[in-house]
Amino acid sequence: MNEPKAILTRTSVGHIAYVSDRAEDRGRARGAEDVAVSLYADGTRTMRARCLIADPPHVAREVVQTNDQRMNPLDCFVRVRTGDTFTGTAWFRWQDGLVESENFTAASGRKSERMSYGPGPVVFCNHAITGDAWMTAAYPTAQGPGQNTVDNMFSASAHRQGATGPTLNRLLLGIMYLGRETITVGAGTFETNKFRLNTIESPAQLTPEHLAFETWVLTDGTHIPALAMYRGDRRYELTHYAPA
Repeated sequence: MNEPKAILTRTSVGHIAYVSDRAEDRGRARGAEDVAVSLYADGTRTMRARCLIADPPHVAREVVQTNDQRMNPLDCFVRVRTGDTFTGTAWFRWQDGLVESENFTAASGRKSERMSYGPGPVVFCNHAITGDAWMTAAYPTAQGPGQNTVDNMFSASAHRQGATGPTLNRLLLGIMYLGRETITVGAGTFETNKFRLNTIESPAQLTPEHLAFETWVLTDGTHIPALAMYRGDRRYELTHYAPA
């Protein structure tokens, strides 16, 4: 008997080490992320990420996000603890130019939020390092190296480490694609696409100085990062990878 297409998946699993990249304590463990990405027969894919930041503010985050075949988000669940205390939980959904969120946070209680968005790629910063890598799919790599902005960027928190919320926030994303690069990390040697990205105030900030976050993203369809960093501050390295 043939299996229904809905359950025809391949799931890749990875472990990402969070470490310091500062001169005074380079290599010190700062936390970790366990991630699994399932690719379905209809082109959708689901990320499940568990993120722990051991440094202050001590964030524990659980994420389940599904994107469509164009890598635009469909829905996402985020739950956050900060300093070993409940911070909040939220469900997000995108459809027909409208994103909606139902969230409950320790700071504000229950809230329903809605925002509209226009044509073009849509990205969501769920604050997992893999979530950051998924946003790079908004750049059309077939065009070769270059840069663009993404107006339809939403985030679960405006805090750099996602230690607030989760709530619905709108930002502007800048992406710079630097091309293919083969790199070796703890998990092995991988073919990757290299990007720089960050939130920006305007297209005038599409410069390496403003796009301080660098990430090397696997080209196998999972969009899991082999390496990411704020150079000289913090680094995120794939130390285990079991491809589908």
